[in-house]
Amino acid sequence: MREQDQDWTASRVVGEIKIRGGNLRALSRDSGLQADTLRNALYRHCPKYERIISNYLQVPVEQIWPSRYQSKAKK
Repeated sequence: MREQDQDWTASRVVGEIKIRGGNLRALSRDSGLQADTLRNALYRHCPKYERIISNYLQVPVEQIWPSRYQSKAKK
C-alpha cells in the first residue's frame, strides 16, 4: 500500500499542527469549540472537525484521511 493511500496517524496530524506553530487545543478554542473537541477527528469521521484541521494545515482533507473520503473521491 502506498503512503498516500494511508491515513495520517494521529501523532502526524498533531505534529504537523505543532510544526506550523499551533496545537490542537488552541485550534479547537479558536474555532469556537471546547478545548479537546478536535481530538475526535483523529479517531473517527467528523467532517466539520476534519475540515478545520485540513484548512489549518492547508492540506486537502482527502490527503490526510484518504480512507474516509476514498469512495467520494472516486465518484
